[in-house]
Amino acid sequence: MASRFKVNPALRRGFDTARVGERPMTKSGTMSKIFLMLALVTAAAGGSWFFLAENQAFLFPALIGGFVIGLILALIITFKPATAPVLSPVYAIVEGVAVGALSLMFESMYPGIVGKAVVATFVVAFAMWFVYSTGMIKVTQRFRSAVTAAILSIFVLYAVNLILALFSVDLPFMTGSSPVAIGVQFVIVIVASLSLVMDFDFISQQVRAGAPKSMEWVAAFGLIVTIIWLYIELLDLLYRLAARD
Repeated sequence: MASRFKVNPALRRGFDTARVGERPMTKSGTMSKIFLMLALVTAAAGGSWFFLAENQAFLFPALIGGFVIGLILALIITFKPATAPVLSPVYAIVEGVAVGALSLMFESMYPGIVGKAVVATFVVAFAMWFVYSTGMIKVTQRFRSAVTAAILSIFVLYAVNLILALFSVDLPFMTGSSPVAIGVQFVIVIVASLSLVMDFDFISQQVRAGAPKSMEWVAAFGLIVTIIWLYIELLDLLYRLAARD
């Protein structure tokens, strides 16, 4: 899944300073693009949900295809930021389709779980924005290094678990609803949450540095990647907790 295997390199790259006569990146401009992409993800997820509910045969193709295409688009945007104004909205729609399919699967198993995950995602996102904007969390180089190392470790764990799954072998602490598995999933949610703080800080730094306005799309893309990742991890955590009841 493109959103789970996430180090968000798009927000780790440095931006050039806006050229003479070129409009600089602003927080308001970035926020408008973030809200646009959120709207596209939500609309695509909703449309995907209602369509797939009546056409179950397309559920897995939409799920796998959406995340694979989303991963490809994410890599293109990451390494070719100039494509962000065009590909970021496409990424939001494609990921929305996949998220809608995934959400429908979880909802069919535990009715109400998707609503809880959506609310939890926005609550956590707002909380992370609050602690960052008030200075309760300082984004130092040590903080960035620690969070980045944690994200890379999670990526390795998911990659190893995926490879082992091909041979019908699972890492016990990465699957199921045991206390250890729930604890590991909770830690992953914390890391995803802290990644949001890094994203907020990166956007603020680039605005202060006078990055080109076109880079607002790159910043919006990076933050949406994190939010989708956080939603998926919260959905997974709620699923594991529900499975214990």
